[in-house]
Amino acid sequence: MVRTRGGKDNWVLPPDAGVPLGDDGVQLKEEEGETAATVMAAAAVAAPRVEIAVDFDKSLLDCPLCSLPLKPPVFQCPAKHVACGPCAESQANKCPACDGAYERDEGADRYLLAVRVPCPNQAYGCGSSLVYCMVSDHRLVCPHAPCRCPEPGCGFLGPPPALRGHLAECHQWQVTDIAYGSVLEVQMQALEQGRRLLAAEDGERLFLLVASERGVKVVRVSAAAEEEGPAASWYRCKVWVHAPVDTDTGHMDVVMLDAKGSCAVPSEEAAMGAGGRCLSVPSVVPAPEGGGIVLRLRIDKEVKASRSPRPRG
Repeated sequence: MVRTRGGKDNWVLPPDAGVPLGDDGVQLKEEEGETAATVMAAAAVAAPRVEIAVDFDKSLLDCPLCSLPLKPPVFQCPAKHVACGPCAESQANKCPACDGAYERDEGADRYLLAVRVPCPNQAYGCGSSLVYCMVSDHRLVCPHAPCRCPEPGCGFLGPPPALRGHLAECHQWQVTDIAYGSVLEVQMQALEQGRRLLAAEDGERLFLLVASERGVKVVRVSAAAEEEGPAASWYRCKVWVHAPVDTDTGHMDVVMLDAKGSCAVPSEEAAMGAGGRCLSVPSVVPAPEGGGIVLRLRIDKEVKASRSPRPRG
């Protein structure tokens, strides 16, 4: 309780809020030229940021009309019924419960942006603390989002590094370590069965190389559509094969594909359906000893923040 020198009671402030105390330990406030609101504002600036864990009904953070997380701007009617922006607009700014007019609730906006929760992929290694209403956006790009084992009957689910060990140890998949920017020569087996897991960054990043009757393709193994943040990266893969030397020109033809894309399940079907083109291998490409096909590929990585627009000529 705050006791003013005039004997009136006022706002309750924390003892470390920077407000002077009387001899009895009760906080004092000058009545003249100062209001409780200004004292509260000054205290908020002076007080250090303290985070606490609170349990309460999650529905209080969701829009009662669409059940999605409330995301600023939030609207409220005089009867205190709230709605998210899209729902308020769809209702012509009239509350369907009481027909009251919706108005912006900036106080609710501030509270919603202060509520943070762990990433849903915490069990898979993500340590991010997220604003509750932004969780769905983060899930789309979280690099720790779990990928599923493509082997029939196997229910393994885990982030890419764990998936690499699982496929190699439990299903005897071939895994080849790669270095960005270096050309890798790979001899794939029969096109009907060819697949190879490529691991970069000590297994933190996985790529799937598939070779089937439909063609050759390389995709990133990730449940995230695209990486985000200051260290986010983009990946580009070039795949090519060398055709026989043309007897007329003396030149060797090169069939090349610039590929990109990702899939959450490292399988041929998922890779082929990930978008982008696949490399059609001409029938004139000679088979190496032992059968199959020899492919050459190079995967490049670049941090997005370091990319700069090319100057126009």
